Amino acid sequence: MRTMKRVLVVSHADGDGHLIAEQVRRNLTAVPAFEVATVVDPQRTQDHKTWTKLETIREIDSCEIVFFVDLMFAPASFGREADALVRFVGERPAKRFFVLDHHPLPLRRLEQAPNVRAVYRPDVMDCTFGTASPMMVIAALLEKQPTRARALKRPSDDLLAMGIKRAAAPGGPLAGPKLSALLQFDCWGELAELGRDDPSYHRLPRGRRPAGQPISEVMRRLERLAADLLESRKPPPVLREDHLARSPMSYDYDVAEQAPAASPITPSSPRDLEAIVVLLELAAIYLTHGPDSTFAAEQLLAEARSIGGEEIPLEETDVQIVLGKAGFLRKVPGGRFQLK
Repeated sequence: MRTMKRVLVVSHADGDGHLIAEQVRRNLTAVPAFEVATVVDPQRTQDHKTWTKLETIREIDSCEIVFFVDLMFAPASFGREADALVRFVGERPAKRFFVLDHHPLPLRRLEQAPNVRAVYRPDVMDCTFGTASPMMVIAALLEKQPTRARALKRPSDDLLAMGIKRAAAPGGPLAGPKLSALLQFDCWGELAELGRDDPSYHRLPRGRRPAGQPISEVMRRLERLAADLLESRKPPPVLREDHLARSPMSYDYDVAEQAPAASPITPSSPRDLEAIVVLLELAAIYLTHGPDSTFAAEQLLAEARSIGGEEIPLEETDVQIVLGKAGFLRKVPGGRFQLK
């Protein structure tokens, strides 16, 4: 019987944060030994202050690996926030923690924690572990930072981005678990409809939905759908029947060298390419202690097996094939590798 590892993805509760959490969840679910959950909460993961109140995220207690994504450190208070994270993980030495954001990170301070690995990727499109799918184009459009997404986007992307921005706005009925459920079950058509909705229902001063603002019928339908999805944990028949015809996520371009479908991923064989790539990337990050860190293929394989679990038999021949083409690695002298 396979021993599962409980894995948690904790993300900022804004528009791109919901999308990044869903992309990371899908990619990690490809690893057969991972049982993946997410926390995207307008109260607990609202902003950079999350770092100083991690004790409120009780879901961490039951997980072995934790991914913090799209949670920035504020330029004016990063020292206090980084120290809070270092203390928190220091009290939990048996757990592994990964930090990933598209804002600069206090890397030197985080290096004090032996069980934390932090990665800064400036383009929101790259703010995931594993391969980006078209949903990361939408995530990037929701931020003002420079991104290659603007050269890739299609006309419908701005509409979908608007729908997700409205759905994620604090003070509204969808931010958090309900929007996460809509994303998990590929309700892209419904979210695009929210983007087309009458803008008079969606005035968002400072990004927030004011108390007392009327809720449109489109928003109410989405709220009912999200509640049904959370209760049943499976899409209703109407979504299964016409998803492909309605989904704005059925793109004809590649976001990266490989562009996975946007539908939910189920655990697969340890010889599945996506599972191998995800585990090797996590292993490479964990073996990287600084900008000059290098490692041998044998170390990478051993670390990938450690993260994936002893019952996930990664084949050395498969790993060697992937290493020659892995986009997140570069070869360095001495037959060693380095994280790009």
